[in-house]
Order: sequence, then structure tokens, then C-alpha cells
Amino acid sequence: MARVSRADTAGPRTWPAARRLGRSGVRLIGGESTGSYARRLAEANHIPLHEFWLMFGAPLRPGTLPSDPRYSDGYLNAAALERLAVMAGRSVSALQCALPNVRAERLLSGGRGPVWDWPWDTSGCFLVRVCEMCALIKGTDQSAYLAADATWQVCARHARWLDNRREPDAAAVGLTALPEVVEAHRQRLAFERRLGAGGRALFADAYAIVSCWWNLPSLNARVWNRRRRALGRTGADELRVAPLVFYPEAVTLAAALAARERRRLRRTLTAESETAWVERVTGLLEAWGIPLPAGLMMLAWWLRRHPPLEEPRPEKRADVQRPARGRHRPLPLSTAHAPHNLTATLGERSCLPFRLGELINADLSPASGGWRLDGLT
Repeated sequence: MARVSRADTAGPRTWPAARRLGRSGVRLIGGESTGSYARRLAEANHIPLHEFWLMFGAPLRPGTLPSDPRYSDGYLNAAALERLAVMAGRSVSALQCALPNVRAERLLSGGRGPVWDWPWDTSGCFLVRVCEMCALIKGTDQSAYLAADATWQVCARHARWLDNRREPDAAAVGLTALPEVVEAHRQRLAFERRLGAGGRALFADAYAIVSCWWNLPSLNARVWNRRRRALGRTGADELRVAPLVFYPEAVTLAAALAARERRRLRRTLTAESETAWVERVTGLLEAWGIPLPAGLMMLAWWLRRHPPLEEPRPEKRADVQRPARGRHRPLPLSTAHAPHNLTATLGERSCLPFRLGELINADLSPASGGWRLDGLT
């Protein structure tokens, strides 16, 4: 997420005290984009969108106007967020809990007084249309958008696969016939919540590895074709359903990577335990129907990025931080992952170069000529 440090060139302003709006009780939608929520709040109070944004701040770049919340998002500094909270009748913490793009790491750092910016693109997240059932419950329509870390999201409550397709007939994909996808999403959320930063990074690695298996038809798991058939006509749209189809295997692989990573960081990874781990992962691939040894080539790339650590000398052991025992305890971020990558999108968080839809060369490096499942922002 690009942070803006340039001050507002319009000079200092005197801001009147923010006032709560007449209809400020617009219900929050977890994960919603700032622009989407502001649009709903403005419409509830019959205020034109461009006038509404000027009520809680000035544009950081003179002449900037609020854009379409379907395609990009607006960003606030701390002062503008406080004014929006007053107008909405919410606490700042409540807004930051619900709206990802007003959290501390994504606030603008510049401006004199309350300011906002609406860049032409939305880096660091994708805008995904909200579940129609959730929208109905919250008293709104499907023109509300989530700020997600991928081009897709899962509504586990209503078994819906959401994405950023905006065609009129591109409704959410029902997952009633694929309960394992919904269960995989629940498992991923628990996995990342328990393991923290290390868990988020390892799921990104697993997602990259399974994406590479998907990119090569000869390495596709047998069950993936069954899931595509269960989706009917939607299953024929590979660009849309690829992450849906392999999601369960990505979550399972992430747990396997975490098991090895914990032993590695604790410096208890021996040659014997490494061999046993490879055998367990090989068993997973065989159960999924992914050909060997070709399927293990992507795992070998990950192993090189996460090599065994040497036991430190006795005088330095006290300085070494090791993860807590227990597979559900927080896992530190490996040096293979840059800390800033945790605020990046899912495809950019991995330490591996593989991307969904991207061709690879014989040495597994990215090759030109493939499509990338980046989608619209």
C-alpha cells in the first residue's frame, strides 16, 4: 500500500467541529472498503458523494474527486478518520475493525488537518463484491464492496464464493455442492489467527505452490476436475474458478509447511525428521493424484528458501528467539519473507515467484506468455 507523505498544498484550514449525521446508523460490513461504506452513509443521508467527502476532509491533492467505489478506494489520514467516526456515530476502533483501509498501517501520513486521497488504483487490496445475502441482512445491495487480499473471498456463513467480476450476470458462486471449500476457508482463518504473521506468509507460500500445479495441466489433482464439474457452466471459466477449485489443497499444504517451519525455527529439524516430513508431503500428493516427482519440484524450491538452521554457539543461545512449542502457537516470520509483504496482496506475500496463471521455464522461473490472475482492483 503506497503511503502518501506530501502535505496539502492548499495551506492550513480551520475545520468546524464534526457533527453526527441524521442517519448515522448504517450497519458495518466486515471487510468493506472505505469508499463503499462512505457511499452507503452518504446515500442514507441524501448527500452527494463529492460533497460528503468534503465534510470530513479536504483532498490531499488539489482537484481530486471521490471516484467509483467499484474500481478504487479512498484513503484517510488520522484526523479525517476521526471526523468520519463522529459523523458515522462510531468509534475509530470500530471503523478500523470493520474497514481494512482505515487501519493504522494504511492511514495517510501527510496533510494539514483532515485530508483524504483517492488514487486512480487501489494497491494492496482488491475490491470484491459483497455477498448478496450479507448485503440483504445489512440493509443494502450488492453495490457494496469488500477490500480483500485477493481477487476473491469466501462467505462461509452463506456458502458463497465472491470475486471482483462486475458483469451483470456474474453473481456469486454457490458452494453448496462443495462444502470442503467452505470448510477450508474456516480452517485457513483459524490457521492464520493462531499462527499470526508466520501463518499468513506460509499460506501465501502454499497458495503459490498449488497455483504452479494448476498452471501445468499435467500436475492437476484429480479432484479439481470433479469440483469444476460440480460448478456447472461456471466451472468452465478457469480464470474465475481456479483458486476456488484448489483452495482445500492449499490450506492443507499450508499446515504441512507450518509443521516443518516450526521445527526449523526451533532448530530441531534433523535429517531424519526432514526425510519423514518429505514422505508425509509425498503421501499428500499421491492422495491428491499429483504426479511425482514433478509435483515435488515446487516443494524443493520452497525448501531452498527455508533451509535448516544451525544450532547457535552456547554463548549466543540466549539471544535466539524460537517459536513456542505447540502447533497452534504464533509462528515468527521467516527471513525469507519481508515484513512489509504482510500488508501486500496474497500473490505478493509469498517468498516464491510462482503466480496463478503464469507459465514457468524448465528451472521453475517465471516465463512470459501466461495470463496473470490479478483481475481488477
